[in-house]
Amino acid sequence: MNSTVAVALITSVSTLTAAALAGWVSARTTARQLRHQAALAREERAERRATDHRETRREAYERFLTRADAAYRLLDEHWLATSPAAPPAAEAGFAARRALDEACVRVRLVGPEPVAERAVAVVRGIGEEFRAHVHATGPSPDTGSRARALRARSSTTGDFISAARAALEDG
Repeated sequence: MNSTVAVALITSVSTLTAAALAGWVSARTTARQLRHQAALAREERAERRATDHRETRREAYERFLTRADAAYRLLDEHWLATSPAAPPAAEAGFAARRALDEACVRVRLVGPEPVAERAVAVVRGIGEEFRAHVHATGPSPDTGSRARALRARSSTTGDFISAARAALEDG
């Protein structure tokens, strides 16, 4: 065999081998990069879902506290009233409790369970306070009833806020 042909054959085989090796290394590197990018995308989606879920919870908790505050303000007006509640005040009380119940349902949906339980306790306490107003005789309920109601408000609302804060911090 001619030495020129042998050199050409060796050169072409080595070039093909180098090209194949380069292609294989390139394909392997690209596959590794694609797997890494897919993993990063999964992590980012998981973070986004967690952030969205946390934001949904925060909004539900805020809405619930806003509705509870509206009911508390209405109850305060009743405590400070000099005459028994008139029908519009009773209607406002029903509307406030209804709005609070709707907000509580949302809190129960987004959870977690400890926060939902505290929300139900707040609703129950507000309902009991409204019932105390209905059963109160005279223009103004006694100071002991007011003090018990305020302690119950503080306790149930504080427990809800603590549970909500813990749920938001845990993610």
